[in-house]
Amino acid sequence: MKIHDALIYELIKPEKSEPYKATGGIVDIVGTSNIRYTLESSFTYHEIPEQAVAVTMTPDVVVTKLNLTLEEKETDRRNVAIELETDEDFDFGNSLRQIKKYQNKFNDVRVIIPIEYEKFVPLYKNEGFRVYFWKAIRKYQCLRCKNETEIEGPFEPKCKKCNKYSKHRLIGLKDAKFDEFS
Repeated sequence: MKIHDALIYELIKPEKSEPYKATGGIVDIVGTSNIRYTLESSFTYHEIPEQAVAVTMTPDVVVTKLNLTLEEKETDRRNVAIELETDEDFDFGNSLRQIKKYQNKFNDVRVIIPIEYEKFVPLYKNEGFRVYFWKAIRKYQCLRCKNETEIEGPFEPKCKKCNKYSKHRLIGLKDAKFDEFS
């Protein structure tokens, strides 16, 4: 499992008995649990309507709010595109180019970045995006002895049981938090 996969799971945290019901951080981010979500759905738009050149975009999560406030109805904010960035390969420029494409299809675009990259928040905000942070403890399992180790950050741990830097695999997250920058 990659960190991106684990974070998406924690963000959505589908209810076991109702897999379409989200209970994770997404509920606080969009302000309601009455939502429908899609993952990795591709959309196409024409940057210049007269030209045949199409641009494809694939937000990590698209949320459709099912009960709208009056303001949301007036500003067409039913659909929210969310892009989730990780700390393993963070690239601000690429992230910004990607979410700017989403603005051609969605009126509400948000980005979630690792808390370690807080210095980029003013740059996202300058472009009109709402920014959220994520923070979590990674749970790794030693492939040699199956011992589990918890650490913060993108580095594979040293196994406490084997006392070696043997191969580990990410098996999940603990205490995942998603907070809006204020």
